[in-house]
Amino acid sequence: MRDAVESLRIQSFAWFRAVVSDNCSPGGAGEEVRAFVEGLGDPRFRFVQQPENRGEYGQGRYLLAAAGNAEYFCILHDDDLLAPYYLQRAVAALDASPGCALFVANPWLLDETGRASQPQTMDYHRRHGRCRREAGPFPVLDTHMESGFTPISGTLFRTAALHASGFVDADCHGNFPFELNIFTRLGDVGATGWFDPDLLVGFRFHAGSLRNTLGLMHNPAVVGTMLRILERRRYRGAPERRRRAIVARLHRAWAQMRLEEGDVRAARQAVRHACAVNPLSPRAWWMRARLSLRPPRAFPTEGTSS
Repeated sequence: MRDAVESLRIQSFAWFRAVVSDNCSPGGAGEEVRAFVEGLGDPRFRFVQQPENRGEYGQGRYLLAAAGNAEYFCILHDDDLLAPYYLQRAVAALDASPGCALFVANPWLLDETGRASQPQTMDYHRRHGRCRREAGPFPVLDTHMESGFTPISGTLFRTAALHASGFVDADCHGNFPFELNIFTRLGDVGATGWFDPDLLVGFRFHAGSLRNTLGLMHNPAVVGTMLRILERRRYRGAPERRRRAIVARLHRAWAQMRLEEGDVRAARQAVRHACAVNPLSPRAWWMRARLSLRPPRAFPTEGTSS
């Protein structure tokens, strides 16, 4: 957290307000953060203690409301960093491109010791479709559905664009998939973003990261919320094919969880949904055949492919 705050304090663009929000951290960590922020003596920073832990959705809704009439809005996770000239580059790009809803740059990856890791950086760029992307505008929906192109942490948003999109679905709460929800909402209104291929953001990936502790495809709350977000939407072309593949994968995960609980009927229903939404998924049909032809039992954990 200290490194994240310091990366903000040394920005070449100094005209910003920062809210450091604690989401009911255990063990008195919130008071330590309060003391650190108040000890900075920097009027741009203020500390807020949330009265209850409402996850990323609660934090995000609070922070957007706290932004008030600010033209731009950014969430920076407490283990991430900004390059010293990040805000200057981001604000200049959005000022010059009023049709763009957000600015995103390439990240460098930090290992658990805080050192830059070139292998992890290159792997992130490959997995998220960054390797061949040139500077300039890009479609938010197409790229996010294809590869999760845009992260929430460090992305600079045009505040008016978030309000125009509705920000997130009203019936979604908790932690995940807050990021997916924001970018599907922006996709609903045809938003475009601006991409800078320079390394301007530092992401720290470690065992304690939320993504590594939630057990995403084994978590009923996560799977259920993702299904709710994606099943109520319809797209065209590649985004729709990807949406169907993801929804089928989620129904398979739901079937696996129900099977592990011994609810065979619910598992069969979920895998039927998977086959219906993505008839070209061999994994869905394999799972359906196994449930139909053999005594039901939990299947080996599978990856994310469709």
